[in-house]
Amino acid sequence: MSGAIAIFVKTVGLSPLKTRLAKTIGTESAEAFHLAATRSVSSVAESLGEQGNVDCYYAVAEESAINHPDWKNLPCIWQGEGGLGERMRLIHKSLLKKHDFVLLVGADIPQMTIAPLLEANVYLSDTKQKRSIFAPSEDGGFWLFGSNFLLPDNIWTDVPYSQAKTGELFLQAIKALAPVKILEVLRDVDELPDLHALQGSLVQLVYPTKEQQQLSHFLATIL
Repeated sequence: MSGAIAIFVKTVGLSPLKTRLAKTIGTESAEAFHLAATRSVSSVAESLGEQGNVDCYYAVAEESAINHPDWKNLPCIWQGEGGLGERMRLIHKSLLKKHDFVLLVGADIPQMTIAPLLEANVYLSDTKQKRSIFAPSEDGGFWLFGSNFLLPDNIWTDVPYSQAKTGELFLQAIKALAPVKILEVLRDVDELPDLHALQGSLVQLVYPTKEQQQLSHFLATIL
């Protein structure tokens, strides 16, 4: 039994990053935040890899960045072309050819902890039946999705992304396919108030990783 977790990332200098956030804290700080947040997410994902039979990957937005030094600590996969739904579909489908289940997570949820990932690992490892994992975000989207089976293509592409009802519509669609376990709600980071909320969440972590501690110190310097 083996699983995979893919972290969706963009590369500094090759794609626009955190554009709404950059309007208030500046482009340089927004890009530095993206990298620090990604390191925090990957540190938690790698902890999952150490505690369970789960391989970690970066799903990189730019084909030319597969061998970029920012992503050297994990294997990289190109997201491919198209909208977010098409890119998630490609990564999920590709990894499901090699693994029994796949988790997809964004890079802007650095306060996540190992507990929900372990919960997802246990739930999806039971391959006697089709199962999905869904973790909503406060803005109406979702910060994690996973399943131990291949979804129909239209499930990924029929949902309008970056909308207040994105998560609700996606959840309704996957509920029609198989049982879904819903994890905790977290707040991702798009604008300045989200950074303040994130700083509070990081301070409250009982067992933060080294990278989460470094991110907390970074936020203290820019807020």
